Amino acid sequence: MRSRDQNETDNPANHRTDEEPAMKRRTVLAGVLPLLQGGRWLDWLLLVNQGEVVRKRFLGIAGEETTEIVVNTGDQTTVSSQHEDLLGRSPGDISAETANTLRETYDSIQFQTTINHHDDGVDVFGRTGTIEYSTSRALYSGLAVGDHISFQTSLLDRDTIISLSCRAGEEESLQRRCRVGVEDPTSDR
Repeated sequence: MRSRDQNETDNPANHRTDEEPAMKRRTVLAGVLPLLQGGRWLDWLLLVNQGEVVRKRFLGIAGEETTEIVVNTGDQTTVSSQHEDLLGRSPGDISAETANTLRETYDSIQFQTTINHHDDGVDVFGRTGTIEYSTSRALYSGLAVGDHISFQTSLLDRDTIISLSCRAGEEESLQRRCRVGVEDPTSDR
């Protein structure tokens, strides 16, 4: 009976040349290198969303009826008459307590932010023009009409902003990444 080592040495297919290990390394590098560069593409794609906040809406939904609790266009802020006392003087900044109180009145509440995309975005993946996005209470409260932002949307729902990369007062000052001052961007509580 022959040992396993003898079978391996007798089989010419098991003999390696000096070129084979180098070839395998090149094959591995050829497969891994595009993935590493793909990380740059992914980083770039996640940051293509840039624009100016042109409107904020806070909605209450009860059954089939939608109530615009707050609409802020920068020039004008409209607050639903039934919620003026609750929202006070700062309807653009919704506290967790206010949101919880309104959840008792409505089946659900939604925070909407309308963004006018900057023209320098990449058209291939296509967010151009003016689009209304859903967002969290924290992001809604952390943004003001007139802010220029870099942001990411959900991979599952392109119409939902999940995080900010940067916020600036002017388009020229907007960077790819900077400190935005929103502690927990996904917080709805």
